[in-house]
Amino acid sequence: MADTAHLGDALSALVDDELAGDELAAARRHLDGCGGCRDELAATEAVALAVRGLPPVDARFGFYERLVRPGGFAAANRHRLRAGMAVATAAAVIAMVVGLAGDLDGTTVAPPVDDMVEVHQAGFLPQSGFEAMPAADMADMEMALPTELDGGFEREAVYQGDDDVMAIAYRSGDDAISVFEQDGRLDTDALDASMDAMAHDAWGMDLDGVHALVVDRHGLVYTLVGDAPIGVLMAIIGDLPDGPSSSLVQRARDAGTEVVWTFGLGD
Repeated sequence: MADTAHLGDALSALVDDELAGDELAAARRHLDGCGGCRDELAATEAVALAVRGLPPVDARFGFYERLVRPGGFAAANRHRLRAGMAVATAAAVIAMVVGLAGDLDGTTVAPPVDDMVEVHQAGFLPQSGFEAMPAADMADMEMALPTELDGGFEREAVYQGDDDVMAIAYRSGDDAISVFEQDGRLDTDALDASMDAMAHDAWGMDLDGVHALVVDRHGLVYTLVGDAPIGVLMAIIGDLPDGPSSSLVQRARDAGTEVVWTFGLGD
């Protein structure tokens, strides 16, 4: 498998654990340097997860009895049954695709890393566009990020910025880290050319001694900024939760269930 070509059908094989040895290693190498294939892999994984998560459905009472009864429904309406099942199957596929399309397309995010570094260095001054969240609101709000990160970094404050950007300030001794959170998928093509791939979902850079790390987490994009070494920021990645991928599965379940009820196959 050439590293320069897109993976194409190999993505499905990768999701189904059908690649091994040199093929698997080559696919992983390609993904490290190809944002387009990483996006397609995430979409393929999401669809596979959604399909596997579709709920089992019991037929309406008496359905099987009418189906097998001599001279009954199956015998008299065999053509209609085949046509109905074909329509139901096609409708199920269409409904699931429509139900998933919004999440798979999603909102792309291009973090303004330079601006975030300036905000971090300025200490979230009012003119930065971020407003501190009152302590009472913080207590009532269900935060996506934990109160403590690897390395003893404890949450100090939460800020609401323009364009629905959340920012959380952490501190451990003299070291401060700002974590910016945005909803959507990372637009890897919009990343600064000086950012290096640190992992399949993380890119880092050094700006005059300040380190920045951008992380793509299945519907959430994090930008970490701090004086701490890039290795410390990489360790913190493990504490960052994924985006709400369960909503994708739930939409698939809802779409599948609606089709079943539409065609009268449910209880």
